[in-house]
Amino acid sequence: MKILEINDRGIKLLEDGEIINQGLFQYEEDIPREINELLSIYEVADEVTLKIKIVLDNEIVLKIREIISEKGWDLKEPKVIGKKIKVLLSTIIAIEFIFSLVIYLKNYKLDEENLNLKKEIINYRKNLKELDIKLTEISLDEDEELKFKKTKIGDNLVFLSKACKKSDVNLGKIEFLENKIVLNGTGKNINNIFKLKKYLSIDKKIIETKFDFIKKEGENLYFLMELEIN
Repeated sequence: MKILEINDRGIKLLEDGEIINQGLFQYEEDIPREINELLSIYEVADEVTLKIKIVLDNEIVLKIREIISEKGWDLKEPKVIGKKIKVLLSTIIAIEFIFSLVIYLKNYKLDEENLNLKKEIINYRKNLKELDIKLTEISLDEDEELKFKKTKIGDNLVFLSKACKKSDVNLGKIEFLENKIVLNGTGKNINNIFKLKKYLSIDKKIIETKFDFIKKEGENLYFLMELEIN
């Protein structure tokens, strides 16, 4: 038994899952004529199941059936899936979709968190690299002061990193001045940004924390904060 399949890409005549003949059509009205030509090349008629995978007018469907009968082919109706089976299949598909969506969202969130973490690490490394370049420009006579500054800045970076992690805030840029640290970053909401200010205020080395600005762009809040230190 053969299968006559009509889809949006054309007409296929299949046998045992293999395409044995096919035709193309530009308009739906051309389908009956194409089927007529396709079946005309066979001297011996056979049983055929009609599978229509696109929406066609009833008139065109009737013409297709008439041509199949006129060519002497025995038209078999496709097996109809019962209503209960359809509901069961729909339920299974819905469960699989929800399960896949949950897994995708979890993976997406993890990927986003990993990406943000990588960005933070890159920014920290960049800031440290820039800092090392500036510190190497200091004369050798100031070697002891250089070691002290590196240690002090390293400690500050560790503290800032921990505070940002607790507050769920991302830092884009850190600038170390004489008695001041300037932080430029983003937060998901205003509470996260003020949490950062609260955590930073715990450190006794920080005399004062103040915002130069907090502004919203899209879904993110951008801020510039100055820390006055001992």
